[in-house]
Amino acid sequence: MTDFSFSVPTDVLRAALVCVSTEETRYYLRGVHVEPDADDVVLVSTDGHRLFCGRCPLPPAGAVTPAEPFIIPTETIKKALTGYKGLGIHLTRTGDVWTLGDVTFRPVDGTFPDWRRVVPTQKTISDDLGKIAQFDPAYIGDMGKVCKALVGAGKPVIHHMGGNPSMVTFPGREDLFCLLMPMRADMLDTAELGFLLAHVAQNKAATLAALPKRA
Repeated sequence: MTDFSFSVPTDVLRAALVCVSTEETRYYLRGVHVEPDADDVVLVSTDGHRLFCGRCPLPPAGAVTPAEPFIIPTETIKKALTGYKGLGIHLTRTGDVWTLGDVTFRPVDGTFPDWRRVVPTQKTISDDLGKIAQFDPAYIGDMGKVCKALVGAGKPVIHHMGGNPSMVTFPGREDLFCLLMPMRADMLDTAELGFLLAHVAQNKAATLAALPKRA
């Protein structure tokens, strides 16, 4: 891999940390994936339930971006960002030495999954946009954490897509998005759902009974 040096927006890096995996066995997900694209550099993190994708703007003339993808370990990012107040933090490689800010690290020795396979396609959006889905409340709360990490992101907007991964966007931030994986049907408590429907039906009947009768 060739040497490089460029600046990564710290708010994007902090937001990416929200979606990294904490599972020891999935070590290749315990970090932020850095991937060069045609026009910029993409930062991706996921635990299989949530996915974050953000883009770094093109570096100024003279800066060199990576030619091959790699994964920055979670602990490296946390250490580098602790107490750091800058809007951008330098990510460099010189020979065998990798640094994020003033923290030296070794990339995760693993292969990040093909995250583009779960991103909604134009056909998926056309067919399923607006179909309601159920999500783990904790993961919805994590979208609020992403907002908190970002600068001027407003409130997250969940674009429901039924049984497909739903895209989450953040007003004013066209440089990034998240995905939420919906809960499977077998994870929903059908007994509680039946009780809820019966309760609604009962209340509806009571409400209709209380309405004044027509003369």
